[in-house]
Amino acid sequence: MEDKNIKQKQFWSGAGGDVWVDKQREMDIMLNPLGERAIQGLDLSGEEKILDIGCGCGATTLEIAKAVTQGEVIGVDISEPMLERATKTASDMMLNNTSFQVKDVQVDEMPRSYFDIAFSRFGVMFFEDPFEAFKNINHSLKDNGQLSFVCWQHASLNPWQSLSIQVIKEFLDLPAPAPKSPGPFAFEDKSYINEILTESGFRDIEIKDNQEDIVMFSGKSIREACEDYLTINPVVTEMLKNSPTELREEILEALIGKFSDFHNNEGLLFPSATWIVTAKK
Repeated sequence: MEDKNIKQKQFWSGAGGDVWVDKQREMDIMLNPLGERAIQGLDLSGEEKILDIGCGCGATTLEIAKAVTQGEVIGVDISEPMLERATKTASDMMLNNTSFQVKDVQVDEMPRSYFDIAFSRFGVMFFEDPFEAFKNINHSLKDNGQLSFVCWQHASLNPWQSLSIQVIKEFLDLPAPAPKSPGPFAFEDKSYINEILTESGFRDIEIKDNQEDIVMFSGKSIREACEDYLTINPVVTEMLKNSPTELREEILEALIGKFSDFHNNEGLLFPSATWIVTAKK
């Protein structure tokens, strides 16, 4: 296996993965409604074999598994600590039709023509070579197999990201990331998504606009929410990893000021914009 996506593997199987395990409840509250939009794009009979790409702590894998009681759901991710949590939760729920594997679908061997459906909740934007990854996903699907995933639109439409970057840039000289580089917003351009899927052998591609409010760090104070925010985003984490404690505190105070208008009793309430993408093999 060629060693690719090294930075992503280091983050998600290191401190980043540990943080997401610790913050699973808050992250699922934020992301589950958006993942549900992609699940609604699936045509389920209850007997499908389904691949959940970048499944993390397994919330979507387990939700889908309850809907395909005569089928099978395999969750794959590069984060070992998150998959450990997913495996334990599945065992606690006594869901026997699901399993979890440490796998990078860009480069690892996938079963050919095995799955009826490939699904992802924000797990497909981190590949160094998305064309290679989606070709591999396509090959793992049966003829007429379904693809459905949700990904973020442009950061400017997602102020939980764009405002935080504005704050950090007040303190640090940050180079702009290369367009289409791996990260949460790699698929902000719908034409790029269409290009990737078309070249990877998919057809009947639909990319729908979805805009709705999301709750971040439910029940947390503004300070707690901002502290947590600075730990969960791989882009922000990379930016701050070598910053001294004093600078991080200054950034935190500035972020609190910037996010305060979005805080209420629920937590941080932000508008969001995502793409709901469906296609067939």
